[in-house]
Amino acid sequence: MPQNGVSPNVNTYTSLINGFCKSEKMDRALKIWHEMKDLGLILDTTAYCALIDGFCRKHDMGRASELFSELLQAGLSPNTIVYNCMITGYRNLKNTEAALGFYEKMKEGGVHRDLSTYTTLIDVLLKDGKLLKASELYGGVLAKGLVPDIVLYSVLITGLCNKGQIENAHRILKEMDKKGVTPSALLYNTLIAGHFKEGNLAEAFRIHDDMLEKGLKPDKTTYDILISGKFAGG
Repeated sequence: MPQNGVSPNVNTYTSLINGFCKSEKMDRALKIWHEMKDLGLILDTTAYCALIDGFCRKHDMGRASELFSELLQAGLSPNTIVYNCMITGYRNLKNTEAALGFYEKMKEGGVHRDLSTYTTLIDVLLKDGKLLKASELYGGVLAKGLVPDIVLYSVLITGLCNKGQIENAHRILKEMDKKGVTPSALLYNTLIAGHFKEGNLAEAFRIHDDMLEKGLKPDKTTYDILISGKFAGG
């Protein structure tokens, strides 16, 4: 790769690796990675992060885990982004235990857990039916002073509705309202569908009216649910 006597530095190679990983060209990313090693360049945490993220996106957690171990062996410290990549990768494979394992490693290593960390974990926990642990982590979000965003609220409401926890989902909706966060039409559709499944048509139509009062426009899905109970969300 060196041209005209000018050799790219670690940052240049890392940028190339990152670009190839994001475009899912992992073979080319690995070629650059090996070229760095051949030149005696020391990979930094950012370079490892790009590769780990790339393999996590391709659901190759075996390769991602190998790189994570190699990062540690190189004496580098995984940061929040690296851990979030691993947690998200295992979430996508529905491996709750592995995702929680990396969360525990973050705690043990004193690594900052951000809103993305908690959102991903709460998502996999709710999908796995571990409602108590999900509630515990959400309490941790509030205790740490982190401000829930529309993504976390969506994960909570969708996950709770899918597990038949309609009342708890409503509590989250009320919390959103108090904090001035406007739910999306999809979230309202999720709640309407939840009430419809329970046979509570009056509440389903009340939520529809609430949508209108908040200035949200019901979509085709909303009316499909109210008319026939069809809903593909969640």
